Parts: sequence; C-alpha cells; structure tokens
Amino acid sequence: MRFDDVDKGILRMMQVDDRVSYAEMAKRLNVPESTVRYRVKRLVDTSVIRKVMTLVDPRKVGFDVSAVVMVKVDPNYLPEALKGMASFEEAQHVFQTTGEYDVISVIHVRDMKALNEFRQRVKMLQGVKDVVVWVTTELVKIDPTLPIY
Repeated sequence: MRFDDVDKGILRMMQVDDRVSYAEMAKRLNVPESTVRYRVKRLVDTSVIRKVMTLVDPRKVGFDVSAVVMVKVDPNYLPEALKGMASFEEAQHVFQTTGEYDVISVIHVRDMKALNEFRQRVKMLQGVKDVVVWVTTELVKIDPTLPIY
C-alpha cells in the first residue's frame, strides 16, 4: 500500500495522541475533515491501523515485574506453541524468531509468584523444550511509535 503525505500525517498524529480529533487532523494537514475520516477508515480497513488505544505504564498500574521469556519449541509444534503463547493475557508481545529461541515474549505480571506461574504454563505447552526467563530490572522505554516519513 502506498502512503501519501496525508496518510503519513494522520499516522504520525494518531501515534502521538490517540484522542486527536478528525477536525484537528484536518486543520493541521490542511485538508477537509471528510478526507481525514475516509483516510482513517481506509487505514483501519486495510489493517495499517490495527488498534487505537492508550499506552499504560505497567509499573503504575500494579504490574511490578516485567520479563523476557524465551522458548525453544519442537518444530512440529511451533504453530500450536505460538498460538498458546499468544493466548496468555500476560504476554503483551509474542514474536516468532530465528536463532537459538523460537519464541520470545515480553510479559508484565504483578509479582514473582505470577511470573513463576506463567513460566509453568509455558512449560506445559505441547512441544516446548526449554524456557528461559530474564527479569528486567528497570523499565527504560516504552514507545510503540514508528518513525513514519
């Protein structure tokens, strides 16, 4: 899909503030509001915009433990393991990867007990051969925005 300056401007603004109004975007982009409405709908319909949401700091809402979970999976069970990992509400990000680990996930949980319980559930997924958990010591940056030029 090709993006012109209007599409790019809409995406940049919505990444910074998900509450920006169509009228405000139209004013900043110097186009009619109907154009902005049409373009946003098209970006949503084509799944360029997957979700409009508020970014929450996990530490400030009681999720005091963040971790990176790396999983080795028998290749015969990889699709099932990926689906299982993605089904866990604690797993905010689930990636299929190349290299030593087949699945990497970033999770946020309330405490170490919840982390241990999560690790056990991952180990019980069919085809899982090994699970390594790295607990993060500091949350330095959360920024899901992309540099759209």
